[in-house]
Amino acid sequence: MPTLALLLCALTFAQEPAPPTSPPSAPPTSPPSAPPTSPPSAPPTSKKDAYIAAKTEAGAKTHAGRPARRGQRADRPVWANNLRTHEIRALTGPAGIDSQRERSDFFRCWFTHEHGPIPEALVARVISAAEHFEVREVRVISGFRHPKYNLLLRKKGNEVAAKSQHTEGMAIDFYLPGVPIRALYDWLLDVHEGGVGFYPISEFVHVDLGRKRTWKGT
Repeated sequence: MPTLALLLCALTFAQEPAPPTSPPSAPPTSPPSAPPTSPPSAPPTSKKDAYIAAKTEAGAKTHAGRPARRGQRADRPVWANNLRTHEIRALTGPAGIDSQRERSDFFRCWFTHEHGPIPEALVARVISAAEHFEVREVRVISGFRHPKYNLLLRKKGNEVAAKSQHTEGMAIDFYLPGVPIRALYDWLLDVHEGGVGFYPISEFVHVDLGRKRTWKGT
């Protein structure tokens, strides 16, 4: 009997189902990362397109914050051509003459190369004439004139005053290409508070910071 009981117990244990087991969980995996992509390259531009874009950007910066004027064009400097020294300088704009040293150097006596105290107000009057007649070039005949050179001209019979405003650096002789001398003289006579000389044959005007007066030369 004990043997039979042991046998039955063994059979019963063999027939019992094993407890359910869950399969081992796989380790979590992150989704594969996409390969890095570079931004789409801009289409190639021609040199002409690049130039136009640069000019447009520069123009926007130049006029930023300023109201547009009717018929406004790109700002262009007024240039001075010194016919005695053969030098050309901008009178306005970023490269314009804006210091006493630069004015004295550009309008110096061409004969002695000495410098005179050319005032800013005198150059401003010349610039205003160019802007009024809408021209971009001023042709300078004379600026500062050394007293020794002035005396030499008088001895040669030239039309120069003994105490010329040129010898003090207070006068400029000039003309505007394409502008009739008479028209330039009439305008200066109307707006300028100093001296204005009219030289119709030599075709230039004289402007100085002396007292209000006028005269006619050759």
